Amino acid sequence: MKIKKFDVVEMKDSNRATILEVKGNNEYLAEIVNAYGLTVDKKEITNREISKILYPKEQVR
Repeated sequence: MKIKKFDVVEMKDSNRATILEVKGNNEYLAEIVNAYGLTVDKKEITNREISKILYPKEQVR
């Protein structure tokens, strides 16, 4: 799946994350938030930890 900077994704542990930086092909620096919108952590995540894209930066036509 193609993930860009500032996309909001849902993680497999049911938290959500905003992609802050694309590090490599499958690595991203992200701000992790819980269901209540509270910041949990800022860390590197991979495609394996992401279940789906919730809000893409640009809408696909």
